[in-house]
Amino acid sequence: MPNEIASLARDLTWGVWSELGVPGVVHLTSSPAVDLEWLVVHTPFLASRDSRLDELTFAWCVHNHSSISTRRIRAVAAMAAEEVSEAFWTWSGELRSHARINWVEARKAIRSDRHARRIVPDLMRASLASLRARSVFGIGARADIVCAILEKDGEWLRVSDFVGQGYSKNAVAAVLKDLERAGLLSAAKRGNAEVYTSNATPILQALIRSGDAEWLAWDHLFLVVTALVLLERARTKPEAVRLVEADQARRHVMISTAVLGWPEPPTTSATTGGFESMLVWGFERIDTLLANWAGHGGEGPTRRS
Repeated sequence: MPNEIASLARDLTWGVWSELGVPGVVHLTSSPAVDLEWLVVHTPFLASRDSRLDELTFAWCVHNHSSISTRRIRAVAAMAAEEVSEAFWTWSGELRSHARINWVEARKAIRSDRHARRIVPDLMRASLASLRARSVFGIGARADIVCAILEKDGEWLRVSDFVGQGYSKNAVAAVLKDLERAGLLSAAKRGNAEVYTSNATPILQALIRSGDAEWLAWDHLFLVVTALVLLERARTKPEAVRLVEADQARRHVMISTAVLGWPEPPTTSATTGGFESMLVWGFERIDTLLANWAGHGGEGPTRRS
């Protein structure tokens, strides 16, 4: 059936936005701590064929844009696939006509007649640990670094581990030094680099109530989902082209699937029906993920009309 992966990707997007208070058709019983910027950037692309999802998430951003990090959202948009980035910036232009978002200049606003109903997230949900951190530490590197430290609890982290998503090396180093002086981090030397690890995890967890939070590499998840949605769109192309695109998609997602702990994608040679086997693999991975979050053990997400 065409667009199976695109439909599952929309279910995933619905489910995660429901954690943020959007009244949707998919509800999850559990979800990892939401990474707001990765979700916002990818939503216009993944919701392009679901007008209700598009409208409600747009409304959420109109009324809650102050919770979004301008630095991170610009950095995430720069890292996203071209199709994702283009959809996001057009969507953001419309958003700028409703709200004074900082990542789009006023002169780039696009006239929009959308109705933006008010949606208020429940910050006590376990999945909104990062938003609670921002309520405590402010929108910026400090809150996001605290969350990253909790996510990587027990690991030794370098400044370079934090600078890939919009924050400068100097800004990150200053925050880590502050947290060390406050007794929340321990520092050590590894070669020429200084590394840090948490020595106050229970205190930080209690402060932002993240003891029940689970963490996920959302950047890798969205990379895989996007690659699969784009690959599915190639179904109408000649067989030779489909095989080339399947092979490219496989190589593109290999690192991310390893990070997510997923089984390796199938080989994409012509003799193994590589194009379709890649799509079947992708469908099963996303379906299993949603089923686990919905608590159905493989029966798929809860969808309500």
